[in-house]
Amino acid sequence: MDKAKRDRMMSELTKEERDEYRQTLREIAAEAKTLGGPQVNRRKQVLASRSAGIGGKALLALESVFEKDLIGPNERETPLDFELKKMGSEDRVRLSSFKGKRPVALVFGSYT
Repeated sequence: MDKAKRDRMMSELTKEERDEYRQTLREIAAEAKTLGGPQVNRRKQVLASRSAGIGGKALLALESVFEKDLIGPNERETPLDFELKKMGSEDRVRLSSFKGKRPVALVFGSYT
C-alpha cells in the first residue's frame, strides 16, 4: 500500500476505529516484546493471532503500518551507509563514522 492510500485510509477512520487501532497497536507491541525474532515479524505474528477480534478498518490500518515497517532495516540490522552534508558547512559526514561510538538519531523535516 502506498503512502497516499495509507494516509487516506487512516484519515477516514472514525474516532472509535482510531481508538481501537491505537489500543490494539499498544497491546500488540507489548505482547510482541515477549517473543523472539525481528520486531516486525513478532508484531505480525501477534496480529495474525488476534485478527479475528479486530474491526475491519482498524485491522487494515494495522496491517498497513506493519507493511510499511518492512521497508527499512530491521531491529539490530546494520542500515546502509550514507553521507550527508553538515548544516552550515561544506563538511560531510558518513553514518558509518559513528559506528561503535554513540547512538545516532536521524530527524528529517523542515523547521522553517
